[in-house]
Amino acid sequence: MRASHAYKPLSLKRRAWITIGAVVLGGAGAATYAMAAEQTGPAQGAERRAAAVHTLKMQTKGDRKVVPRKSTATFSAVSVTWQNPDAEIDGKAQFRARDAASGSWGAWTALPAETNDADGAERERSAIRGGTASVPTEDVSDGVEVRVVAADGTASGLPAGMDVKLIDPGTGPSAADLAQPVAYSEDTPAPTPTVTATDSGTPSPPDPTVPTFPSPTETVPTAPPSTVVKPDIIPQSVWGPGLSHDGTPTYDTDIKAAVVHHTGVDADNQVPCAKSAERLRQIQQDHVSKGYYDLGYNFVVDRCGQIFEGRTGGMDLPVHGAHDYGFNTDTVGISYIGNFESAKPTKAALDAIARVAAWKFGQYGIVATGNVTLTSNGDLDVDGNKVAKGTTITLPRVFGHKDTNATLCPGANLYPKLSRIRTLAATPGISHALVSQNVAGDATPDIVTGVPKGTGGGQVVVVPGAAAGPSATGKKVVSQAGDVPGAAESGDEFGASTATGDINGDGYTDLVVGQPGEDDTSGHTDRGAATVVYGPDFTGGLGINMDASYDLTGARFGSAVAVGDFNADGTADVFAASTGLGGTWMARYGDGWDTDSTITGTEGNLSNADAAAGDFNLDGYADVALNYRDDTGVGRVTWYKGGSGGLRKAATLSTKGGRSIAAGDINGDGVDDIAIGQPYVAESGAAAGGQVTFVKGVAGTGLTATGAKSISQDTSGVPGAGESGDAMGWSVTVGDYDLDGYADILTGAPNEDITRTTNQANAGTSLLLKGTSSGPTGTGSLAITQDTDGVPGATETNDNLGTAVALGDFSGFGRADLVIGTAGEDAGNGTLMYVPSNSSGPGLTSTKTFNNTTLGTPAGARLGTNLAP
Repeated sequence: MRASHAYKPLSLKRRAWITIGAVVLGGAGAATYAMAAEQTGPAQGAERRAAAVHTLKMQTKGDRKVVPRKSTATFSAVSVTWQNPDAEIDGKAQFRARDAASGSWGAWTALPAETNDADGAERERSAIRGGTASVPTEDVSDGVEVRVVAADGTASGLPAGMDVKLIDPGTGPSAADLAQPVAYSEDTPAPTPTVTATDSGTPSPPDPTVPTFPSPTETVPTAPPSTVVKPDIIPQSVWGPGLSHDGTPTYDTDIKAAVVHHTGVDADNQVPCAKSAERLRQIQQDHVSKGYYDLGYNFVVDRCGQIFEGRTGGMDLPVHGAHDYGFNTDTVGISYIGNFESAKPTKAALDAIARVAAWKFGQYGIVATGNVTLTSNGDLDVDGNKVAKGTTITLPRVFGHKDTNATLCPGANLYPKLSRIRTLAATPGISHALVSQNVAGDATPDIVTGVPKGTGGGQVVVVPGAAAGPSATGKKVVSQAGDVPGAAESGDEFGASTATGDINGDGYTDLVVGQPGEDDTSGHTDRGAATVVYGPDFTGGLGINMDASYDLTGARFGSAVAVGDFNADGTADVFAASTGLGGTWMARYGDGWDTDSTITGTEGNLSNADAAAGDFNLDGYADVALNYRDDTGVGRVTWYKGGSGGLRKAATLSTKGGRSIAAGDINGDGVDDIAIGQPYVAESGAAAGGQVTFVKGVAGTGLTATGAKSISQDTSGVPGAGESGDAMGWSVTVGDYDLDGYADILTGAPNEDITRTTNQANAGTSLLLKGTSSGPTGTGSLAITQDTDGVPGATETNDNLGTAVALGDFSGFGRADLVIGTAGEDAGNGTLMYVPSNSSGPGLTSTKTFNNTTLGTPAGARLGTNLAP
């Protein structure tokens, strides 16, 4: 939709307020709704509350249009509509809403202009209305005031038949429903139909301005198979509220191109992923109130990479959309929740858009990097169409809304990324499973921490993420003391390594846990193992062991684990490595087969094993970079390349390894890079206090030492000074904390001494290094310790802050938040420190601390030793 339509600038010297009422709405049902909104929906299996659009009709009083004060039910989004779909406001519409809980009024908020992109039969059979985009209120509201700022200072230019739509999205699905997209079919019955309330607040038959559609008469086509694996898509039968009619989809005969959109509303930049489904229901109800039979877009994605079915009719089919007037025929419309004139797109969302496009293109035998010639079906200048009816235009297969219509959509920051989407959508392995750390079974990634030194052989704790930040409420503690394969035994080191992903393809994220100290039943001490624990209940799983043809005693298999879709079959696979007797590695794939081999050709023991998964050559197959120290004490990094036949050893890099490794797109070119933590001089040639080294991934080539760059505390701009033994690089992680399109690096230096009045030896620090187009830089770096303003606690000797680090979107707003482990805190009990990332940087004053009491980990277990990437 054209939610970011450019409108005429207002003259501040001549402006008149056309007040459309100050409406105080009844509070009935407000408390109930607030609870439902907090839970993102009813409990699984509970009856949903239907969505509704409450229409406030306007009365003409002199030269003003006014809504008298009336009562109605609660709402959480607002739009304004009018009779003529081709009319535009000569100015801006604005609203403010009253919070149902506090009674306070919010700030005036713009309702962006939006044109109606329905065309053809949908226009002919429907009472299509013009209107603004819908804008969500901050909370559930029971009062509204709307006004129009006329650019010419008069009311004469305002469209006729204006009214206000107050949108209640209903309760929708539960969090558990949304977490299991593949468990639902498109035949799942829709919930209770939508009702519309009148000014009195009493439910009534559907609003007469919203047409009732006849049943479809055309034959539903057969869905062609795709050469690309279908991504996980949340069907409308799961996220949707149900409609007041069955819908009347029409079908095209082909898919020739994908049109990328954004919703274009500033408030959407503040909608967490946990509320994406609610926001989508609001947008859907707004589209229906304007006369569409359903949502205009075919698919919608959010910043966490969730993909939603949009317009009904069969997501496998060429459903005719209402997203690009004049060019809806034979195109698929994919929208991204947010305004990308101001916000920056996330990697997860770009990947999701590419996967949808690749899957749809795979049904029709087209390649995303090609061009297409389309013929306009719309009248010139109607609804912003820039191409006269019957005129042909040549476009890329993946193009933006602005290419055909007078709009800013999909925004200045998303539009330049379309070339990256085209490239990714054309890669052979595009069907790879997207990375997921949404372990708790909702829409927000979670903190996963291994506690291998705990009593009973170790454990893993999942701390659920939430919009207000992770909370110990609802935490999950996983160990072999339950139904997990194996038995809890002292020294197993369950949780020494951890990774996450949907291993069994059921739509839930699973845990992969390494336990290198595991003994087998045949007398092989420290044979080791890796265990897949199936989410979201974690009551069962799969044990993975190294083949008996290898030396088993002291193998310590599971010292490093990683998860990625190495053969691009759409399901995540497991990589695990051992360190005993030269080391071995194994990759186990979703259908039960595996590949394995030795790491080195020597018999000496390895150490410091750590693994990271990423696509280092942009071929669509996930790869693995394995860090280890060999038996001569030298750090190494080996690249294992993914392909249709699984992983194979590609190369051992000339760049030295260290103690830790992480993957992400640090230079923003669309290809994953690696960051190697090198805390010691002897193994890697690092600076005296340690360093982090960036190694670039290159499309078609892979990891290359060309352009490698090391950052230490001796680098300009990095806080502190490099001192022998600081151990910068002991831990490392990668993620985009400021959402500038470049992944940043967080690293720990747990042996850093910090002096307040006296020296606190080994108090530890963490360093946040910014990513740029040329890799990481010292400029703008931040140091975070327990002496940093706003951070709870105080530095103490042997705290070892920085023993583990993680960057992840644990609040669901698109930015990577910080988690820092302090394993020596409280005499070795250990803590985790969570720092949210805000639009202005790390929110240090909102830091949360989790300890062994809040998470239930054993005393002395050194919580903060391990964090999943």
